[in-house]
Amino acid sequence: MNKFKYVVGVTGEVRRGLILWARKAKQYTDTYYQGDEENAKGTKFYQSILKSRQIVDSLLEKEEGFRSVIDDQGLLASVCIIQETSILIDEQLTDCIEIESLTNSPWNTIDYPLPEKRRGAATSLIESIIKESQESGLSNIFKLIAIPSAKEFYQKIGFNETNGSGEMILDSIAASMLLLDLEQKRNSAAFD
Repeated sequence: MNKFKYVVGVTGEVRRGLILWARKAKQYTDTYYQGDEENAKGTKFYQSILKSRQIVDSLLEKEEGFRSVIDDQGLLASVCIIQETSILIDEQLTDCIEIESLTNSPWNTIDYPLPEKRRGAATSLIESIIKESQESGLSNIFKLIAIPSAKEFYQKIGFNETNGSGEMILDSIAASMLLLDLEQKRNSAAFD
């Protein structure tokens, strides 16, 4: 399993990473999509470009909710914004952590082999958010709105779609199971 460093807030390292993302997105668009982002529509790479722009636009107003992971090469690998909110569960208002605009770096979303590509960044980011939430005594329920192409990923790690709108919930039991599963994978990888 690849290793990632969890970062809370917007640091200089994160800002430099986002600048690199913009440069790499332009480079990959020029190289693989004839210099036109429209040619990348319908790909994870295109979604990454859009979400990256949303993240950058939200930097100042949501800086304290910014979460990211840095890979073993020192590159920004995945980012999102979190905030506390409430959802209705069994007709009762329940506190939860909302994960917004989670996206991976351009090189982790493009369908071409690249040396900087690292698997597991988004999972590591969600794992770290769960641990942070548990350590801080915040909610152990997590909510996000998934784009259609990402639903399968979120379902694999324990999120359940609530109503067909893309809203997905990771309840406290599923969150604990995800942490346990990832720990077991790390321990078994150590013996390989």
